[in-house]
Amino acid sequence: MRRLLLSLALQNLGRRKARSLLLIAAVALGTGVVFTGLVLMRSIDRSMATGFTRLGADLMVVPEGALTNITAALLVVEPTDLVLDADTLARAGIASLGRVAAQKIVRVEHSGIGSHHETVDLIGFQPQDDFTVQPWLSEKLNRPLQAGDVILGAAREGALGSQLLIFGRPHVVYGRLERTGVGTHERGVFMSFETLEALAPAIAGRGARPAVLAPGKVTGFLAELAPGATALQARFALLSSVSGVKVVAGDTTLSGIRQGLATLLNGILALMALMFVSTALMVSVLFSAIVTERRGELGLLKAIGARRGQVLGMMLAEAVLATGIGGTLGIVLGVLALRLFERSLVYHLQNVGVPFQWVETPLAAAFGVGAVGLACAVGVLGVLYPAWAASRRDPYDLVRGES
Repeated sequence: MRRLLLSLALQNLGRRKARSLLLIAAVALGTGVVFTGLVLMRSIDRSMATGFTRLGADLMVVPEGALTNITAALLVVEPTDLVLDADTLARAGIASLGRVAAQKIVRVEHSGIGSHHETVDLIGFQPQDDFTVQPWLSEKLNRPLQAGDVILGAAREGALGSQLLIFGRPHVVYGRLERTGVGTHERGVFMSFETLEALAPAIAGRGARPAVLAPGKVTGFLAELAPGATALQARFALLSSVSGVKVVAGDTTLSGIRQGLATLLNGILALMALMFVSTALMVSVLFSAIVTERRGELGLLKAIGARRGQVLGMMLAEAVLATGIGGTLGIVLGVLALRLFERSLVYHLQNVGVPFQWVETPLAAAFGVGAVGLACAVGVLGVLYPAWAASRRDPYDLVRGES
């Protein structure tokens, strides 16, 4: 009986070819737009996050007496002998701040890097909080950053995976950074707090131990603004809540652009959702009309012994088949559209040096499966009530076509 009902559903789709094709095309269009939009919006969001992060932090918080140089982007804090507590900003609880990354900088000589008297900035950061160092990686090892690993600024020489001796201790070159135009960032040697603090005895052996190498101390913080916050609000909150600090603001124009584009992306996603809802309503109207048109056929099926559940199952199977085929075609069209986008706009962006990061293949596949499932769900919901109402009526009434 199940095979028979499925065969009837297939025959019904083929009997009204024009109507079935229009239904499948409508579902394919809606599904394709949703799938393509999700993949593009997710990719654009990732690319924007990386691109704007490369522009540096919105604010730099350093000890009050520290000397600071104005740079094009706030990527590293300034070297100084003054220190702050690592939990300074956490204790203050500034609502206008978003991500906060602490850094330690030690300027040393006779480290074994470069020439004998070359001054080198050893910059410690926390990989899980960082948003100004790792986004600039041009190449790296295929594993997470570990203790004993270092990242070289663009002005430093060193092959990926090779050993770099710092005060006679071997360290693995984990990655290299692209050129940024910020001197300290380009000439620095970056490592985790753990790796930098492990060098404290060797550094202290060449002179006084820097205060920043003590646990719980940092040179300063780099911070992003929270959504909707302004640099003026954050600066006022910091200076009124935290004593003994200096706040240096980056380019506030870029902060406004980042927040505005994030809001625009959310609006586009909402518009896509609204369009899919309108497609779902259209499909529901089509299925309601289909059920009404086929009342006589449903009445004959009930008259020869078909049960209510079987009639309902046939209609649901027909809806799932139509929307499933449409959804699958929509994914194929979406993939073709993404390929076209990749060979046109993305290719142009990469040529001018603007990074574009596609979502991972498993996530894109999950978007595709979810879009097809959503299309099938729309078909089921669209046909469920009219089919259920028709299955409850007497065969005689259905054949007569009474409303």
